[in-house]
Amino acid sequence: MCNLGVHVPSNALHHMPFRVKLLIADDRWVVREGLKRMIAQCADMKVVGEAATTDEVLEQLQPTEADVLLLDAWLGGPKTRGLIREVGRRHPRCRVLVLNVHGRDPNALRLLGTGAAGYLGKDHSRDQLIDAIRQVVRGASYVSPSLASRLISDWRGGGKRPQHTTLSDREYQVLCRFGSGISFKQIAAELGVSPKTVSTYRSRILDKLNLKTNAEMIRYAIERRLVPRSTAAPRSRKSPTDRSAGL
Repeated sequence: MCNLGVHVPSNALHHMPFRVKLLIADDRWVVREGLKRMIAQCADMKVVGEAATTDEVLEQLQPTEADVLLLDAWLGGPKTRGLIREVGRRHPRCRVLVLNVHGRDPNALRLLGTGAAGYLGKDHSRDQLIDAIRQVVRGASYVSPSLASRLISDWRGGGKRPQHTTLSDREYQVLCRFGSGISFKQIAAELGVSPKTVSTYRSRILDKLNLKTNAEMIRYAIERRLVPRSTAAPRSRKSPTDRSAGL
């Protein structure tokens, strides 16, 4: 159904019903425009909405009645998994296809485990994107070839699983926030827990990752790309949590 170099009369396209409604969620205008242009070449798909924040995603899902949510892997930062869960809870018929244009993402397995129907890495082509949309809307799952190879390697024991895969969801969220340079008190406020609880999570993270200081924890998150580089805490700066944590 895509017009990939083959001329299709405009009157024929006019009478073709749009069967797949897409909501694009990315905070970068240029990325949204690029996706819209690719999808515009397919007569069986239509972009029905755009979102630049997690709140906008939830606001637009119901009025647009989107079949597929094209979600930037980093849109919600550490909250992306919670967003996917919320989409599944509020709009179970909407399928989530995660797109990552930042490179290798160690969080891919967690996002898929949360309820995403598919995941496309940085190396995906236009044809792969269209194919992925069609597969997930039919109820199937989809992962890009590069990620699929890594999954198979891990399952066979050929790949070494990162240490942070042993963390609980809460511990992982704290680790990502530390890596983003968020203060100790702000982490507690965002997670809705006490500073003492965050301190407990911090201790568990250090123990599980064999780390000793906040600086090492921040470096770990940055080096393994658990946070976008644009939000990562500068390596030369002292951790904003060192004083407030009292550790």
